Amino acid sequence: MKHFIFCCVLAGATLPAFAQKTITGRVSEAPSGEALAYVSIGIPGTSIGTVSGEDGRFTLEIPEKTALSDRDSMQFYLLGYRPQTMPFGAAVSGMLDIRLEPGVLQLREVVIRPDETRLKVLGKVKSKYRMVVNYALEGKINQNLGAEIGRRFTVKKPTRLESFQFFVAANNFDTVRFRINVYDLQKGKPGDNLLHEQIIVPLVGKKTGWVKVDLQAYEVYAEDDLVVGVEWIYGSKGGTELTIPIAMPAPGSKHFYKYGSRNRWKAFTAMSAAMTLEVRQ
Repeated sequence: MKHFIFCCVLAGATLPAFAQKTITGRVSEAPSGEALAYVSIGIPGTSIGTVSGEDGRFTLEIPEKTALSDRDSMQFYLLGYRPQTMPFGAAVSGMLDIRLEPGVLQLREVVIRPDETRLKVLGKVKSKYRMVVNYALEGKINQNLGAEIGRRFTVKKPTRLESFQFFVAANNFDTVRFRINVYDLQKGKPGDNLLHEQIIVPLVGKKTGWVKVDLQAYEVYAEDDLVVGVEWIYGSKGGTELTIPIAMPAPGSKHFYKYGSRNRWKAFTAMSAAMTLEVRQ
C-alpha cells in the first residue's frame, strides 16, 4: 500500500533559528478555571501545533532550527469560545495559564420544508483505494494532533445533514478520538464552522472500517457546498499508524488536508477521501 504524504513549509521568518524548545501550559475556562479539553493550539500558518488533553494541559514542541519572527504568535481556539492569541516571544518562558472566555455563536438560518424533502447519500461507499493519508507522525504523535482531512460535498439547495461516515484503513492505537467539523466554503477552501457544539468520535480497540456519526441531534443545515473534516485530537501511547484512504484520480472531487492544528488548508483537486454524507433535501 502506498502512503500519500503531504508536507508543509513554514512561513518566512526574520529571526535566526534556535535549538528545540518545549512550551507547556494549561487551558481553562474563564472565570471558572475549569479545564478545557481538545483546544486547538499552534502557530498560525505553520505545521507547529497540538491539541490540549482532557485535563486542559498541553505540550508544544518547537523543532530545532525553526526560525520564527516577532510577528509570529500562538493561537488557542475552541468552538464556542473566543479565540486567544499571544506573541510567540511571551510563550517561550514558563508554564502558560490560558483562560478562554465563552463566545456567542451566530447560527445561520436555513428554511427546509419537511414534506418536500428526501434522503440522499453524497459520496461513494468505497474504501479499497491504493493510497492513504497518515495522521500519525511517528515518534512525535502529540505534535500532529489537530491534523485534519476533509472532503467537499456539493449542495445545491437547502439541506439538513443526517449522518456522516468515514473509513479508517489502518489503526494500531488502543484509543483514538476524532472531532468532526462542518465548514462552509470561502474562496474554495474550508471557512467558518457551521456547528454550534463539538462532535467527538472515540474509537477503541484499534478499530478500523467504516465509522458512522449521527448528525440529527446537532441540527446542521446548509444551502451551499460544504466541507466535512475529520480532525485527529487524541491518540493513546504506543500507536504509530492511523490512516484514511484516498482515491486518485477522482474527477470533479476535491480533497483538503491540514497538517497542524492552526495551519492553513491545502486543496487537492481530482482527489477524494473515503467519506459519505447522508442529507435530507
